[in-house]
Amino acid sequence: MRTTVRRVDTTQLLKGVLDLAVLAALRDEDGYGYDILRRLRAAGLEEVGDASVYGTLRRLFNGGLLNTYVVPSDEGPHRKYYGLNPAGRAELQRSGKIWHGFSSTMDDLLRERGAA
Repeated sequence: MRTTVRRVDTTQLLKGVLDLAVLAALRDEDGYGYDILRRLRAAGLEEVGDASVYGTLRRLFNGGLLNTYVVPSDEGPHRKYYGLNPAGRAELQRSGKIWHGFSSTMDDLLRERGAA
């Protein structure tokens, strides 16, 4: 029986870390949906989709990690801004520690070893 080796699918990796990425994007400044999407893409997550970010924002808000408020706009529709609340900051810190541990483990596994 042959098995097929699959390439690493970055979209699958992204699904696992999108909550953390969105929380991190909001660490220093509140933002509206498209603004947060631009921040993520500028940080190197070019493959992140609009619907994924908006869905993540709703989920994080419904989970009690974000506050929202609306800012009127003279140039179009009002914008709904999202910001970290204390629970969101605590989750960012907790999840960040988990990520760093996981990342360190993966770095160790992937590091080339010297010839024995």
